Amino acid sequence: MNLKSLMAVTALTLALTSSTASADPALALAKPTGDRPVGTTSLYLKDTSRPDPWMPSVPYRELMVSLFYPAVPTPGPKKQFMTEAEAKAVFDEAGIKGIPPSVLTTVRTDAVVDARPAGRGLPAVVLSPGFKRPRAELTSLSEDLASHGYLVVLVDHTYENVATTFPDGRVTGCAACGSYDLEFWQKLQRGRAKDVSFVLDSLAHSKWASLLDGNRIGMAGHSVGGASSIGTMVADPRIKAGIDIDGTTDDPLLAPGLDRPFLFLGRANTYTPGTGDEAGSWERDWAQLTGWKRWLTVAGMQHPSFTDIGLVGEQLGLDFGATTPAARGQAITAAYVRAFFDRHLRGKPQPLLDQPSPRYPEVAFARTSTPYLPAPTGDRPVGSTAVYLKDTSRPDPWVPSVPYRELMVTLFYPAASAKGPKTQYLTPAESAALLRGSGLDVPADLLTTMVTNSVADARPAGHGLPLIVLSPGYTKPRATLSTLAEDLASHGYAVAVVGHTYENSGQSFPDGHFAGCASCEVPHQSEFWQKLELGRAKDVSFVLDSLTHSKWAPLIDANRIGMAGHSMGGASTIPAMVADSRIKAGIDIDGKTELPLTAPGLSRPFLFVNHEQVPKCAPGNVEWERDYAQMTG
Repeated sequence: MNLKSLMAVTALTLALTSSTASADPALALAKPTGDRPVGTTSLYLKDTSRPDPWMPSVPYRELMVSLFYPAVPTPGPKKQFMTEAEAKAVFDEAGIKGIPPSVLTTVRTDAVVDARPAGRGLPAVVLSPGFKRPRAELTSLSEDLASHGYLVVLVDHTYENVATTFPDGRVTGCAACGSYDLEFWQKLQRGRAKDVSFVLDSLAHSKWASLLDGNRIGMAGHSVGGASSIGTMVADPRIKAGIDIDGTTDDPLLAPGLDRPFLFLGRANTYTPGTGDEAGSWERDWAQLTGWKRWLTVAGMQHPSFTDIGLVGEQLGLDFGATTPAARGQAITAAYVRAFFDRHLRGKPQPLLDQPSPRYPEVAFARTSTPYLPAPTGDRPVGSTAVYLKDTSRPDPWVPSVPYRELMVTLFYPAASAKGPKTQYLTPAESAALLRGSGLDVPADLLTTMVTNSVADARPAGHGLPLIVLSPGYTKPRATLSTLAEDLASHGYAVAVVGHTYENSGQSFPDGHFAGCASCEVPHQSEFWQKLELGRAKDVSFVLDSLTHSKWAPLIDANRIGMAGHSMGGASTIPAMVADSRIKAGIDIDGKTELPLTAPGLSRPFLFVNHEQVPKCAPGNVEWERDYAQMTG
């Protein structure tokens, strides 16, 4: 957190003295969402290898840590949210009047103190709170993770928060508070890295060691605790994955960067790319993150919204300026933090991290290292399968030495289940061919990782479905119409996306051979484009013949067939309809029609769709005006 951020938070904090604030006797944290009871215990740790960074007269660093863990069902007292001294310090620092601090000592929690642990070798998550904040602010998140089987290590960084209570009754204050320049924030973040490494060392040599799987450790934090996660991971390779929750990174990540998974999760009004210095710090470090990474923003949240300070404060009637309710903010935070660690510490696929989710519309994917297709808008799961077809009635129009025309078609359809591996977007060879010459500084196989929504070779649901044939643009593989195909299938259509061999950047076949763009070597004059349109019409008729006489025939209603295409695929729709009366309706999406539609024209429904830029396909376009006049339907 830089000085600008601190000033904004201070102003917000002072605004919390709302006249409507009142002590609610039923204050409570969010209930854990997992199915395991939660236990907790407090640890006092003393690092004699270094003096305290904020109190040099103290020749050691002492820390308080709370462990949360899955527990054997045990009756017993629940964890106290804050001590009276900590609560008073929090209220005093915020300038809150008229509410007795003791209300924070009675906030309902769910973890049973000193309950017997259940299990061993658990994945562990270290949590670090924000500057001036006691570790209690991350209690709900800790309990939630533990209820799902994690060991959670919640660290209080002494003298960096308003109050830390020790077992002997001492209460330390915020010796670090006072002057905040860049060097201060860097010292703070680097010191937290040392704290975390010391805590992990201590746990590994304590009676709690059996609970910890030393090969599955992650870290997350809020504010400066989140910003500290990057530096801690750089310093300590035991931490396999990290999250920065709403924390400006003042200590730059330098080359060679960090190749382990990392997640930025922050307020949309502060951390949306291009919005200010805070987002700029994430932009700088994002470029140095070379592994799996995500940058997510949440609309309607304020800085406390990710913590129990926001949750309890709202119950007290305090106004943080958030439009997303605190309970909702807590649920969003818990869901994405848990999904991240489930994926990277447990190896479980997490669709929540692949693309935006309708369950959490507040969350936007600002940046991602893995491209994704948008989710279909229909209510049916989607399946897809690749179909190889061979037309022996004609030689290939672009490679005459090949005495047949072979095509790849991807068939999309409503599926019986959404479970199963997703369809690969492109093969490595197709990805490399499409990206070649793009000028993008990305791995050649990047598009093999594209997250799709259709389940590979899923069992179809339904029969006698309307069929839509889709034809892609010139040089573009059939995968570039996957989003449209998946969406149509989710609404109950069968969709056949045709790969027109030798007319795209490259196409892989089941036997392993690869066909490049042979037509790209031919001069692109008017005759070329007309040949392309007529050839695609023949491809489409052959595909219809093949599908309606194959094992897929029951899926298709042969009396309800339409066609659409993009660019040259759209322009080819008109000659395909002229040549094949089975196609009942067609769409040209942004494609210049080189082959004139002549009398008697076309009486079936047709739609032109174009982009707004002129003059290519705007009204007044000669070719579309010419063909439109011949359309009588």
